[in-house]
Amino acid sequence: MLDSRGAGQETRKEETVMRRTIGAFFKTSVLVVFVVSSLMVPNGNPLFAAEPIKVGVVLCVTGWAGALGTLTKEAITIEAEEVNRKGGVLGRQIDLYIEDDQSNPTNAAVAATKLIRDKNVPIVIGSTLTVFCMPMIPIFEREQVPNISLGAGHEITVPLKKWVFRIPLTDYRLSPIMLDFTVNTLGARKVALLHSTDTSGTMGANGIMDTIDKYHASIVITEKFDPKDTNMIPQLMKIKAANPDAIILYTSATPAAVVAKNYQQLGMTTSVVASHGVPTPEFVKLAGKIVEEGRWIIYGMKPLYAEQLTPDDPYRKNLYDPFKKALQEKYGKTDVTSFHANGHDAMRIVVEALKIAGRDDRAALRDALEKVKYKGLLNAEWIYSSTDHDGQSGDGVEPLIIRKDGKWWPYKK
Repeated sequence: MLDSRGAGQETRKEETVMRRTIGAFFKTSVLVVFVVSSLMVPNGNPLFAAEPIKVGVVLCVTGWAGALGTLTKEAITIEAEEVNRKGGVLGRQIDLYIEDDQSNPTNAAVAATKLIRDKNVPIVIGSTLTVFCMPMIPIFEREQVPNISLGAGHEITVPLKKWVFRIPLTDYRLSPIMLDFTVNTLGARKVALLHSTDTSGTMGANGIMDTIDKYHASIVITEKFDPKDTNMIPQLMKIKAANPDAIILYTSATPAAVVAKNYQQLGMTTSVVASHGVPTPEFVKLAGKIVEEGRWIIYGMKPLYAEQLTPDDPYRKNLYDPFKKALQEKYGKTDVTSFHANGHDAMRIVVEALKIAGRDDRAALRDALEKVKYKGLLNAEWIYSSTDHDGQSGDGVEPLIIRKDGKWWPYKK
């Protein structure tokens, strides 16, 4: 048994041990706080955060379609950076892996394979046009990687491809919309069909031929051209001789500008109804006054005339103006095109799918895409499902003209 003095010594020993323990705990806590603080960047985010989410992109950045693919690349980059500034998605940043297919279908297939096997991306956006998308489709299906396609050709998702989802309205789905306008608004009964021989032009032409009987009209002549051709006078001379009520033109911007110049050279005045691959700044620059004031009616979407809307218009205020500001700040550009909108909406749909899936697993993303409902910069609504990977019904596309001031505006009869 301890006497009172021994008990006091024992108590003092316990107090000493306790003080040392508390002191050590305090020092350890300070060290932990210091270490954690040292792993933070100035904005408070962890220096060693979760692995970024990889997003693969295949686009025509160079080559004959490079002007179009570059626009889409700009938009995808802007949107990915915007998402990252706001903290990313699922608490993770987005890393873009962009491959240039150089406007070559074979290169597109090689690029897709590289992204899937070498970079291990869980999803791929691209390519710019249908002709470059087609050779990638078997790769996405075989490797089971979801693809957000920017091609508008009908056969991209027909029959239904399990892993491919589309952004643009299909050329085939646009066909009856163009026909209804040509016949019922312009009053044309004899139609000349002029189209490029690439996949997009061919599928659009097929849509016209498959549905024209429903509109009690007829195709009096069909002419075609290679999209890289620089002279369409022979085809236009035949069309002029056939004396149609209207010409339906299915192609993209660059060859459409060649058609416009040759059209003027031949003194033609027949109304031209052109597809939604045509309206770009490049086309306006190349075609100029030839297509102003209503002879050429070109299908496009709201971004083309958004600046003519009032500043408080919800579309302009919430979507168009913020994107235009970002485009100008990053790239010094002020023209927002449908190819920009394609990229903007493709990136946003990827983000929506990631939120639904809750992870960046390929199969989970594919399943999530079938649940996406989104309305974006194209002013179109996508409602994907297990039976529809096209999403768009055509509600956002409309006939436009170029006014004398060089601005786009909805066609009015």
